[in-house]
Amino acid sequence: MVNNGLATLGSYYYSCLTTGQRHLYDSLLLGIRKMSTKVLLPIRPINEIARIFDCIQYDHPDIFHVAGFSQSNDAYKKKCTIKPEYKYTPSFVNEKKKIVGEYLRRFDAVKMLSDYEKELHIHDHCLENFSYDHAKDEYANSLLGCVLNGRAVCEGIAKFVKLVSDYVGLENVYVTGKAADPARDGRAENHAWNIVKIDGEYFHLDATFDMTIMDKDKRYDYFNLSDGDIKKDHAISVDAPVCRVEGKDYYSRNGLVLKTPKALELFIGNNLINGISKMVFKLPGTKNSDKVVEKVRAIALRRYMDIYKRDVAIRYSLNQSQMVFEIEYSR
Repeated sequence: MVNNGLATLGSYYYSCLTTGQRHLYDSLLLGIRKMSTKVLLPIRPINEIARIFDCIQYDHPDIFHVAGFSQSNDAYKKKCTIKPEYKYTPSFVNEKKKIVGEYLRRFDAVKMLSDYEKELHIHDHCLENFSYDHAKDEYANSLLGCVLNGRAVCEGIAKFVKLVSDYVGLENVYVTGKAADPARDGRAENHAWNIVKIDGEYFHLDATFDMTIMDKDKRYDYFNLSDGDIKKDHAISVDAPVCRVEGKDYYSRNGLVLKTPKALELFIGNNLINGISKMVFKLPGTKNSDKVVEKVRAIALRRYMDIYKRDVAIRYSLNQSQMVFEIEYSR
């Protein structure tokens, strides 16, 4: 966990500020870390202070103890007084930070891995150990939800991903916006996820959506997407790094993007021959339609008949915006 009072140029939102705003950021961050009741700054518009306040929280997910702030100006002294609003007592915060620090140590070995391996480990850790907190308890919006209860909403999950990424040395940005979860009713709602830097390029990573769309097996529908792919069901509301590279998502990287009907036939047939009855794959450059879905279903049923010489029932689901299919044969 970051223990210093000042930001570094590795903090993305800090790097987006002017030199003068960075000085305000540093002073406010130091005061919040000390849990100061007052922080004196040069007079600035409240919307500018609010932006800096958000930047601090986005860059430093371990700051889980601040709810907001109030501001009063002294025009004569040309100073403003910022009063952070704290959710918890200093003793509570110190106790929970120790717990978080102990939790992070389980990722010590991950520091030796490649950036892609770090990302995969963090993503899979979230899917294996956490769930979406539909009840939305008091810790749901912070990393404490993940660490203490094993459940959180998107904000808490994305902040956990950011915290662990910082810990293992993986460049990562916390981003916010709106998104339509394919596992729910498709309505766009406020959402938070991450952007990671892998092999010198930026990609979108949404562990929450992969978590909510998951059945028993882990999903990777939102693992290393480009801006073009993520914008099919996400809209970013903050300044964020450009994710321009296509074809580096998990399914492309693992040969699970099937570009032709023949490739789909071979994929399904090989899995069936190897006794695999549940499969996940992606179809690129296609739009959802009854024709596409029916064609996938027909190929899946025909390949089973070709191999086993009998009929079978099949269950399928589709992440429509990303065109990721999951099919499962009944035994």
